[in-house]
Formats: sequence, C-alpha cells, structure tokens
Amino acid sequence: MGIGKSRTPSINVDDMLEKAEINHEIEAEKQDADKRLAEVRKAKDALVKIHQDLQDAIKAEHDAAMILKAAIDSSGNIINGICNAIVKAERDTQFKATIRSEHLAQLQELLNQAVKAWKTVLGSHHSEQMKMLTEHESNMRKILRRNEGVWFSDFWMKVLVIFLLVYTVVLGLVVYCVT
Repeated sequence: MGIGKSRTPSINVDDMLEKAEINHEIEAEKQDADKRLAEVRKAKDALVKIHQDLQDAIKAEHDAAMILKAAIDSSGNIINGICNAIVKAERDTQFKATIRSEHLAQLQELLNQAVKAWKTVLGSHHSEQMKMLTEHESNMRKILRRNEGVWFSDFWMKVLVIFLLVYTVVLGLVVYCVT
C-alpha cells in the first residue's frame, strides 16, 4: 500500500445517504400512490356497481311504466264494457207489472176518500162564497136605498173606458218618444 491515489473510486457517503433517502421517499410515495390507486379502484368498482344498479332501476321503471300503460288501457276497456252492458241492460230489460184486483180496490177507495174530502172542502167554500155574496147584496141594497155612490150607465162606462185606453196609449207613446 502506498501513499497516493487509490485505484478504486472514492465513495461519497453523503451522496449515498441522499440516494438512500431519496429511494426511501420514492418508496413511501409509491406505497402512498398504490394505496390511493387501490382506493380509486374501489371507488371505480363502486361507481360501476351503482351505474349498473341505476341501469337496472331504469329498465325496471320502464317495464313498470309499460305495465301501467297496459293496465290503464285495460281498465278503459273494462269501463267501456261495463257502460255498454249497463246501456244494453237498460234497453233490453222489460219489467212486467201486474195489478191485482185488491190493489185496484185500494186505489178506488183512496180516490173515493179524496173525492169526499174535495166535496166537503168545495161545499164549505161554496157556503162561504154565498155568505159573502149575500152580505155584499145587503150592503148594495143599503147604498141604493140611500142613493149613495157614483153610478154610470152603460153608455158612459163605454166612453170612460175608451177615454182611459186612448189616454194610456198616448201617454205610452209620449214616454217612448222622449226616451
């Protein structure tokens, strides 16, 4: 061994430590990246599963919509059938009614009772009218005996009615023309 330069290259410990440290950091970042990559893969698998579930749900909803549409059409046909059956039943149904003689007798009895009631009511009404008429005649006789009141002959009554009619028509025309 001599003094001088050695033939082997010199080892730089600081560089080696830096390289080891860098390698260690690279390894740590690689492991961290691997963990994150695994998380991303899990998230991707979960998203793929969710996407598949959504597609299945959309297909199921479409199938349900088609089934509901068919049910609506079917219910419409059922309702039309029921309505047609009701109309046909109303048109084709004939009721047979029989009237028994005892029913006719009961009806006749009710009619007789109604006629009797009307006769009594009309009789009392007639008697009341006759009573009022006799009172009126009595009052008229008293008035005529005392020569009270205004009496018109047939001629003057006709003149008065014609005058009132002409007056009313003229008055109506005047009002109509003014407005």
